[in-house]
Amino acid sequence: MPILHPNIPEITSLKGIHLYHTGISNCSMRVRLVLEEKGLGWVSHEIDLGHQENNQLWYMAINPKGLVPAIVHDGVVVTESNDIMEYLEEKFPEPALMPADQAQGTEAREWVDLAVALHIKAIKTWVYGTTGGATKKRAEMGHYAEIQPDKELLAFHIKAVEGFSAAEIEAARRMLVEVCDQMEARLKDHSYLVGDTQSLADIAWMPQYVLLTMLGFDFSSYPGIIAWAKLQKQRPSYQPAIAKWLPEIPGWALRAGLKVMKAFRGLKAA
Repeated sequence: MPILHPNIPEITSLKGIHLYHTGISNCSMRVRLVLEEKGLGWVSHEIDLGHQENNQLWYMAINPKGLVPAIVHDGVVVTESNDIMEYLEEKFPEPALMPADQAQGTEAREWVDLAVALHIKAIKTWVYGTTGGATKKRAEMGHYAEIQPDKELLAFHIKAVEGFSAAEIEAARRMLVEVCDQMEARLKDHSYLVGDTQSLADIAWMPQYVLLTMLGFDFSSYPGIIAWAKLQKQRPSYQPAIAKWLPEIPGWALRAGLKVMKAFRGLKAA
């Protein structure tokens, strides 16, 4: 678990839980869900990815990869959303978000690990590929290569600037379909991904549903997932953790705007 102890008084002196996050970030959503499910108070520090605030020196002192989210809990820094969720579960065990049953606990962790494994090669690739999104600019990539220690993340953003091929986007879609098939098989006759109560498994995947739905992924053939998502949205945690932070425009308008931006970037590059 990446727990950091930076020798920076401005960070180590922080008391309580401070969350560094972005509204539409699916990784940020899941940490906010855990905080709200556990009824924990937290201080919000919203990071402006559009203006590359995450790559500024002050934030990279908190997370050297420049990723959101990160938390500072009484001066201790924890990065990576899956590790933050585990950390919060250990530090604040009630209400429990991991099944007491050992086999179910293992299953819940497998769902969380799957979300992590697919984050770049499926979810981010499909999102960036279908929207033409790129949070970096070609002129910035030299500097980014110097400050980014994660080679997989660096390779992804280089590819995002160049543009994903139709084959790469389709491969990402197929991976998403495969996991949706797994989810549907479970949720056809169950309300939760593991056991009979909310767990980190549901929290790991609900943000994926929210983000993918917003950007046009077709869930119409997955009635079990849709019913599960509807129940998730009815939980008290959903409004403060997710709905509050979403763009105030419908998904179709967001997708149209992203396509216009993609076309404009193409014209500038020509």
